Amino acid sequence: MSHYQTLGVDKTATQSEIKKAYRKLSMQHHPDKGGDTKRFQEIADAYAVVGDEQKRQQYDTMQDNPFNAFKGFGGMDGNFSDIFDQFFGQQFNRQAQKGEDVRVDLHISFEEAFTGCSKAFSVNGQEVVLNLKAGVKTGQKFRLSGKGQPHQFNTSLPHGDLYVHVHAQQSPDYIVDNLNNIHMEVTLPWYEIMIGTKMTIMSMDGPLSITVPAKTNPGKILRVREKGWPDYQTQRRGNLLVKIIATYPELNATQLEYIK
Repeated sequence: MSHYQTLGVDKTATQSEIKKAYRKLSMQHHPDKGGDTKRFQEIADAYAVVGDEQKRQQYDTMQDNPFNAFKGFGGMDGNFSDIFDQFFGQQFNRQAQKGEDVRVDLHISFEEAFTGCSKAFSVNGQEVVLNLKAGVKTGQKFRLSGKGQPHQFNTSLPHGDLYVHVHAQQSPDYIVDNLNNIHMEVTLPWYEIMIGTKMTIMSMDGPLSITVPAKTNPGKILRVREKGWPDYQTQRRGNLLVKIIATYPELNATQLEYIK
């Protein structure tokens, strides 16, 4: 299948039409949306060639008459590595020296991301174990050298690499910001907020006692130091930010008149 067929366009398509087709297919087959990883990679590889005008011209030349590519290189006795480097760059040559890379989307719970976890899965029949420290976030990528596909034609060459993309579930109770602070909300009767109180909240570390000072205004945010999200590299933790939400009783007409 040619790169044009992969993208679903004619060979005469404009660069704009090729780009439009790529965007549509990449969104349709993106692994994060349940698409097939192999199909997504094929689409990306096709666009990397025909989406670039210079590479597209070279590709079309190879497709029309592969032997034309060797003109000017001293016939068929030229250095094939140099020929392919000129047409496809050093990246093609490097990829030929090992097997294909593999991408895996790893889904973990919010709690596993907070505490760290160890995940085992199978790639090419071999078990792979990935140990994640506390504080991993969605979007982080990990490269496991030599854990990808074996070379298609030469099994003596090194395997490709395994790239693990982490997706951590969100929590309905906590929000983590870019500074590793954890945000949560707590509701209290309005009078307890006014006169001050002590309460126990359920943090990621378990039950935690905090004090609401007297004369606190509804909407105030209380900070508990170093009870937030761990930084993946340093393991230093952000803060826990607790927003105080007031609740008010349902009043009847007589009570409202009394207040007036």
